[in-house]
Amino acid sequence: MISSHLPDLVDSYIATRAQRLVKDKEAAQIKQAEDDLWQIIVSKMRTEGMSACGGTNGLVKMTKNVEPVALDWPATWKFIKENDAWELMHKRLTSTAVKERWEAGEEIPGVGRTDVYKLSVSKL
Repeated sequence: MISSHLPDLVDSYIATRAQRLVKDKEAAQIKQAEDDLWQIIVSKMRTEGMSACGGTNGLVKMTKNVEPVALDWPATWKFIKENDAWELMHKRLTSTAVKERWEAGEEIPGVGRTDVYKLSVSKL
């Protein structure tokens, strides 16, 4: 049962967070090994002209998708503005840019404020 005594909760939080950070580091190392293997497999399959390859544990299939990449942002922005094609962009705010405007005293129509709470941890 979780204690309702705040110092006990803080200690439990710090201990649980420390466990997660260890696991996060392990997971990041495993993810890096996975990414390295992915790169090698894709490279070899492309070189050998293969679209599938099997091992004793399973089969991988490689497909190719074409994804957009902006090569000339001014031209892209011009097109979006002239054609009212805002659906080409992601709908999210850049926190840093909004906060800089707020700090300069500028309000942005349609943008609100919400409180986000964070905890920082210091070792004793």
